[in-house]
Amino acid sequence: MVLEPVQRTRLYTQIVKKIKEQIGSGKYKPGSRLPSERDLAEMLQVGRSSVREAMTVLESIGLLEIRPGEGTFVRDFQNLNSMKVFFDSFVALWEIEPGQILQLLQVRKILEPQTAALAAVNFTSEDLNELQSAVKEMKEAAEHGEIGEDADFRFHYFVARGTGNKILLNTINALSDLMHKGLQQTRWMALADPERVAQIIDEHERIVKALKEKDPVAAEKSMLLHLEGVESNFKNKYLGEC
Repeated sequence: MVLEPVQRTRLYTQIVKKIKEQIGSGKYKPGSRLPSERDLAEMLQVGRSSVREAMTVLESIGLLEIRPGEGTFVRDFQNLNSMKVFFDSFVALWEIEPGQILQLLQVRKILEPQTAALAAVNFTSEDLNELQSAVKEMKEAAEHGEIGEDADFRFHYFVARGTGNKILLNTINALSDLMHKGLQQTRWMALADPERVAQIIDEHERIVKALKEKDPVAAEKSMLLHLEGVESNFKNKYLGEC
């Protein structure tokens, strides 16, 4: 009998869950400001770096808005129904059909290569540091037999944010829930193949290199090759295609 790897939960994911629960319960209302990073760390008895990672994830899925010099705010949804719909989207993380993953990858192949090309022109050193940090976490996850989908998701979010185009970022955010689900499944399949795991990390490093060199052509090509690799691996492992 073959046992599946046990996924360990990183501390920041627990913080993400806790804050989402508190927003959902009404403790932090839409438009309200959250406690400072230092205060949250003290309240939750965790390190500030873990709080910072959690804030990045919550911002990337569109739940929080980080305003430099002002603080972190819960996004002001138009009404309670839209808030309910938003939270309902987090239910049943694994409920996504193979056909939906393929359709999502089709959309990502349309959006993300051009996103990477635009990011190459506008990327800052801070954006680059965050991207490299996400790749480092992917490597650490692979070493511990974890799927590393959170770091992967943040990587693609940082690329979109690095474009400086808020409409494009909001478009990516609108796909965030499906992207997270898709990353969980495609990465879980890759985990059983060490060569594919190494290849995924190499693909992300090639994207980083293109962005660092501010080469939009290479950035676009590297992103497309990465997504084609994800699609091909999914078809081979799940659908049995060659």
